Amino acid sequence: MFLYKKNSYLALRYTSMTVFLVLFWSVQTTFAAEVFLAPTTGSYNIGQTFTVVVKFSPDSTTGVDIVKVSLKFDPELFSVVGLSKNKSVLSQWTSEPTFSNLTGEITFAGKSSSPLVLQSSLLNITFKAISVGSTRVDVTTASVFSVDGNELDVYGVSGDGVYNITLLNGVVTDVPSVPLVSSKSFNNPEIWYQTTEGIFTWELPFGVDMVAIELATSSNNHPEEYEAAVYDPPITKFNITKEIIYNGISYLNIKYKNQIGWGTVLNRKIQIDTIPPEEFSIQVKDSNQKTDFPALNFSTVDTTSGIDYYDVIVANKEPVKITPNEAQFGYQLSELKDGAYTVIVVAHDKAGNRRESIITIPVTAGWIEPITTAPKMLISDFFTIFNILFILLFLFVILQFTHLRHIRTQNHLREEKLRRETFEIQDQMEKIFSALRDEIYDQIKIITKRKRLAKNEREAVDGLNQALEVSETLLGKEINDVKSILK
Repeated sequence: MFLYKKNSYLALRYTSMTVFLVLFWSVQTTFAAEVFLAPTTGSYNIGQTFTVVVKFSPDSTTGVDIVKVSLKFDPELFSVVGLSKNKSVLSQWTSEPTFSNLTGEITFAGKSSSPLVLQSSLLNITFKAISVGSTRVDVTTASVFSVDGNELDVYGVSGDGVYNITLLNGVVTDVPSVPLVSSKSFNNPEIWYQTTEGIFTWELPFGVDMVAIELATSSNNHPEEYEAAVYDPPITKFNITKEIIYNGISYLNIKYKNQIGWGTVLNRKIQIDTIPPEEFSIQVKDSNQKTDFPALNFSTVDTTSGIDYYDVIVANKEPVKITPNEAQFGYQLSELKDGAYTVIVVAHDKAGNRRESIITIPVTAGWIEPITTAPKMLISDFFTIFNILFILLFLFVILQFTHLRHIRTQNHLREEKLRRETFEIQDQMEKIFSALRDEIYDQIKIITKRKRLAKNEREAVDGLNQALEVSETLLGKEINDVKSILK
């Protein structure tokens, strides 16, 4: 009985100590880092290349300077085309980055020159899609070492990547081209604008998955170098506001990125000037002679866009535009009666800002407005080219009308003469035919008085009668036809 109690006491003691040690170890253990891939997902076409970054996020309270990583990928779906140490925080490589497209393995190890306390990039891996499917890139092992050489635990190894390889119509074969942007507010990059509000828009080409945008005063910027300027997923418009743009020349730097890499940057110039020209005064230069008009001298500057032109307004008349070069020689007044006149000079800069200067000047040149009279008309003034052409055309029309009238009169006379001749012919033909018919009838009567006529004589008499009838009918028809034409 005593032995049973003793054993039970020892078992309870050992169990309590084991639980204490486990709890103590769990409290004292410090997870030192997370190793993961970026991006963690993606869809790509066969033949495309894409970059995956191995990243490292340490515990800010732990000094870490050595990292070892092993990765596994499916060599049947994609292959490694390159490993890049560019922008890596590891400066010394204890094990150079290597890969095998036969086994699908990638390994590397390196050391940082200073303790790692921020999220950083370790290695850039460029893959090429070679077959359709979906697969993973696994972080199989990852180890980190503190500054004193102790190995620390790594969690977050589950940050693997899942990638889909598809066969689509569009295939990205090169980096993106220069972005094409448009803006209603800032349409022309060579024009100065007063407004500080506007929108730039663009359409994303196929395959673009990031866009970097930065508004700067330099045309040599590369916006992808600044993390805050990179938009993922990409955007298709950018707002210009007075809070982010200033007077002078600015550049909207835009660059696209696809799975191959960053393309060519667009440096879109924007010229803003919201400040009017500087204040100025009008100087009056009197003439040495009383009969001459005074001259005006004025000039100002605009440090941003420059002076475009001046408007000179005298006595509310129409403004006269003067260029800056012409203004250097002054503006001579003219054709003003004696009296006091208000002169306004308006300076315009290239953005449309204005600055006015007003002065009242006396004029004592003794100028009298000439009396305008209607000029006398000379005979020589009448013979202009237009008038001569009009006269020739009028004479031509008159001659044509006279000629046509003459032809019509002649035709009428001919018709009348032909009509008279026709009636005379008709009358003569009727007389001649009547006399011939009477003579033939007389001869027929003499012949027919004989008691016996031969057969040929009877036939001759019948033929003559028929010939007379036919001849009279035909002659009458022809005469009637001529009469109908001459009606």
